[in-house]
Amino acid sequence: MTNQKVETAKRIGTGLAFFLYPLSAFIAFIAHPNLLSLEVGVAVSDKVAEFHNNTFMHFGHFLMVLSVPPLTMVIVKFMSMLKGRGAWWGFIGGVMALYGALALAVQKTALCLVMSAFDTLPEAVYVQLMPAIEALFNLKGYLAIVYLLPLLPIGVLIQSVGLYRANAIPRWQSVVIIVAMLGMGVSAAVDIDLFGLVATLILAISWFPLGFQLIKGNLE
Repeated sequence: MTNQKVETAKRIGTGLAFFLYPLSAFIAFIAHPNLLSLEVGVAVSDKVAEFHNNTFMHFGHFLMVLSVPPLTMVIVKFMSMLKGRGAWWGFIGGVMALYGALALAVQKTALCLVMSAFDTLPEAVYVQLMPAIEALFNLKGYLAIVYLLPLLPIGVLIQSVGLYRANAIPRWQSVVIIVAMLGMGVSAAVDIDLFGLVATLILAISWFPLGFQLIKGNLE
């Protein structure tokens, strides 16, 4: 009986994970002040200005940090769903996506949690920290790990191809995930938040029904 309760809790928790990441990403994207801008290659100083004293933006990115464990649960769930000829798609894509999720956590920690701490300082002190802040945004030192972030959409895309080939979930849902991951990849490449927001909404079209199915026990 105890094992059954644990398995039920794991199933419901995994189902909720399919909701938590898209919701957190949606809030994080709408918090950006220049969401409708299609400008490519924004200067670091402009990015810093967007973050400075932007409480809503910090909160959105804080939610993204908290969403990494649920995102990891989804990735691992896809790995477990893909068996037989789809197992390699699930494993290779899953490993790539997990490293991408790690890079996501590092990025949001450096550019949100650290920046929110800097915002508590007097403005005169904050200005003196600008060289350090620019080093953060330029991903100096070991922050270069953030360059692994594209592995997240690429890895989930690979898993989605495996799900499609194995028919592990309705194929329209696999196609929707693939489209969403392509959109997120483009958003990361050109640094346009609007693309990321649209991709997140597309992702929710697939992940929300999967979450409901897991919670109801209709998906293994």
